[in-house]
Amino acid sequence: MTNAMTGGVGGRFRLPETIGVWPLLLALALLLFLPAASIISNSFTEPEDAGFSNFARILSDPTFGRFAYNTVRIALIVSFFTGLIGYFYAYAVYKSGPTMRAFLLTCALLPLWTSLLVRSFAWTVILRDTGILNWLLIWAGIVDQPIGMLRTSFAVTLGMIQILLPFTILPVYASMTKFDPTLLSAARSLGASPARSFWHVFFPATQVGLVAGLMLVFVLSLGYYITPVLLGGPRDQPVAVLIDAQVTTQLDWGAAGAMSAVVTAAVLLMLAVGWRSIKKIFLV
Repeated sequence: MTNAMTGGVGGRFRLPETIGVWPLLLALALLLFLPAASIISNSFTEPEDAGFSNFARILSDPTFGRFAYNTVRIALIVSFFTGLIGYFYAYAVYKSGPTMRAFLLTCALLPLWTSLLVRSFAWTVILRDTGILNWLLIWAGIVDQPIGMLRTSFAVTLGMIQILLPFTILPVYASMTKFDPTLLSAARSLGASPARSFWHVFFPATQVGLVAGLMLVFVLSLGYYITPVLLGGPRDQPVAVLIDAQVTTQLDWGAAGAMSAVVTAAVLLMLAVGWRSIKKIFLV
């Protein structure tokens, strides 16, 4: 028997190197994809022989359009500010010494060690009329009476930025650690100022981490539920709230499945476009 037939050297059979990945992929399909597929399939089967009628119904419903607009609007705002803050925070980590770097990374990771529900409730304590932030503003003489910050877009945006910031900081910092610092020295030796060296040498070489972080934050923002419910008002509720209402209140599994299918398709499309953009700009 030849080596090509045995798949090994010296007639010994060798398993594919990727054989260990397949059980993980199978578990992922069973735990994630099958439940999602089951919910989405309701859009075609509830009520019986519904076909695409549920999709036609929700896409022509202004309520769904309003909630979808809220979702995308908040996701874009949160992505912008997490990208802006996260990049320069990661740069501060990159330029710090070992002790300060460890401290800053610990601060960045702290939100991931606490329950999402606890963090969202903490913001309700901070932002309410009798909360810490209003107390500080009154104590400093900036305002005379409490400002209504809870149940606003500001509260939702602030809470989501704080929660999702690590998902921008970590990929940006990872891309910075791979940067060759001699390139900055070469740019300075050629007469470039520190600012020009940063924006024309350092930033282009590290923005792949920024793009990856923005994609991750944007996709995560589209599926948020707890934070907008606890911190936002009626105009700040995402599609997830509407899907929950269709299931728990209206018992309309067909509409819920159709909404889930539309959101899933939008997320997959954005991921595909983002990945193609990364490959085109940075990997080709």
